[in-house]
Amino acid sequence: MKPYFLLSLLFFFSIITIPASLLLAQTEPPQKTESPQIWEPQVAGRFYPASETALKDQIEGFLSKTPEQAFHGKPLAIIAPHAGYQFSGQVAAYGYSVIKNYEFNKVIILAPSHFMSGKRFRGVSILNVKHFKTPLGTMEVDRPACDYLLNNTNQNSSAEPSHKSLALFGCYEGAYKGEHSLEAQLPFLQKTLQSFKIIPMLVGILINDDLDRVADAIRPLIDNKTLIVISSDFTHYGEYYGYIPFKNNLEENIKKLDYGAFGKILSKDFEGLISYRKETGINACGIIPISLLLKLMPKEAQGTILTYDTSGHQSNNFSFSVSYASIIFTVASEAKSGMYVPKEKTPETVQPYGLSKKEKSALLSLARDTLESYVKTGTTGEAKLTEYSLTPRLKEKCGAFVTLKKHGELRGCIGHISPTSSLYQTIIENTINSSSKDGRFSAVKADEIPDITIEISVLSIPRKIDTPETFCVGKEGIILQKGLVRAVFLPQVATEQGWDRTETLCQLCKKAGLPQNAWKDSDTEFYIFTAEVFNERDAQDKKKL
Repeated sequence: MKPYFLLSLLFFFSIITIPASLLLAQTEPPQKTESPQIWEPQVAGRFYPASETALKDQIEGFLSKTPEQAFHGKPLAIIAPHAGYQFSGQVAAYGYSVIKNYEFNKVIILAPSHFMSGKRFRGVSILNVKHFKTPLGTMEVDRPACDYLLNNTNQNSSAEPSHKSLALFGCYEGAYKGEHSLEAQLPFLQKTLQSFKIIPMLVGILINDDLDRVADAIRPLIDNKTLIVISSDFTHYGEYYGYIPFKNNLEENIKKLDYGAFGKILSKDFEGLISYRKETGINACGIIPISLLLKLMPKEAQGTILTYDTSGHQSNNFSFSVSYASIIFTVASEAKSGMYVPKEKTPETVQPYGLSKKEKSALLSLARDTLESYVKTGTTGEAKLTEYSLTPRLKEKCGAFVTLKKHGELRGCIGHISPTSSLYQTIIENTINSSSKDGRFSAVKADEIPDITIEISVLSIPRKIDTPETFCVGKEGIILQKGLVRAVFLPQVATEQGWDRTETLCQLCKKAGLPQNAWKDSDTEFYIFTAEVFNERDAQDKKKL
């Protein structure tokens, strides 16, 4: 049995390990083009029935054969196969049967490009259409969300004014022509969810920090009614796919190879998955979308394998075999998924933690050691955590920013407004981010470390305000939210820049990519927070005293 439609994977996996310098020269960002309002099905009649009745009956048959499954929490994401339904449809049904009892109103679909048509591209392609169509009817595209990604891809987590960098979201229609990976998920969604919109994305080549930038752009779109669907098959074994890592005990070794990848995925081990791919050459076609998912999943998310099968097992012929798995990620019902969104009514702004001198000193030491370890060796240094006095307060979830300054000038500033991780973990993560992932600066080099001063800002929970006129410049940080566009300044930014309230609001709009007077619009929302700010220079001065 030879699934002809995956032949193009040979080319895809032959380029994934090309050095970045060559890869950039041979790829291009997706370009914006005019598209029809409705995207017609490309593979109906080949990957699934073109008849509405036949397709409906086939999917219902798959779902009826799926047993009740035990798992804990609410679904956040599923990984589903995208081969012809006769091969992978029953496996896909396991994941979709789980989500049918939940009221998701938005589905983010991340599917790999097989380069069936058109040129290779770097980034993510989103079609400029309002609906996708299958034999079961049309489904609406979440246009505001898609336009946000297309038009605001330079936003990052920095609390300082930013500069533009290479856009990784665009409209490359050629990637969708004849492509099956995304379309194969749509009929299943139509049969298992009621009222929802889709954010469909074909993922091309992502290199260097592209994965982080794409994940950061997608993250604000995720809330408690969002489902993420990752489209991927796994091992493609045989001469037909140019992948023969072993020649004996094929069924056993293929399963072992796949489950090695599953282990990395279930533990949300991004680095481990990338290393496993390099070590084994495993050619899971959705490896990049899966990597994005690992970047997006909260730490408390739990992964479960619902079922696994191979075309080799189905045909009893492993000379050519494709692996299929249905995997689900869930989170406890009371936990929040996606980005933290303040409630409409909250108490007055809560002051930051009121950290002790020893706790501040521990966080600054942790940040300093993390900076030196990461810049010099590429490791986080977390193995030495027992050397720090991590009090219960430092293990509580809290938003925080890490700011790096060189000779008093900004060298990097990234953080989390959302209280998604423990305070000490947030400091570790954002020390690394500020030193290597702030798009305004090159990565910090080892010889710069002695000249860098670290500043930490521990944030209170933001609260919404009715008018920005109540924002207290210099004492409160401010978040602007207009539709899906968001920007933030820490409390100290306005003071350091010498801005008054009006100038701060204008600069905040500029940072968000909005007209400078957009802060006056009725649909622009504002949230304020306070911050406990401390840095190494202050700590050193106090020691001298």
